[in-house]
Amino acid sequence: MSLLSAETLLPQLEAGKPEVIVSAALYLMSSYGCNGGCPKLAHVILKHLRILAERDDVAPLLRDTCARLVEQWEVALHDMLPASRSAAGGSGIFGLKRNTH
Repeated sequence: MSLLSAETLLPQLEAGKPEVIVSAALYLMSSYGCNGGCPKLAHVILKHLRILAERDDVAPLLRDTCARLVEQWEVALHDMLPASRSAAGGSGIFGLKRNTH
């Protein structure tokens, strides 16, 4: 049995209840912290947050929070790339280097 890619699951994720998406995102964030920061996992977390930030059936406060987290996770994901780490200055979330330009 093979694992399904995030792209394969995206339509199901977008159609899911907001509570389920939040629950999954929190679980993934916890796993990310426990597993040392896998870029693939960060990408999946980012997709969850983007979906929540864009949905009309999500409370405004949660949408705003997710939109802000999208920005932070985008920086973190970008900075995970080996070339980005050496070129970046400043600190991003999760102790990663952050681009300051």
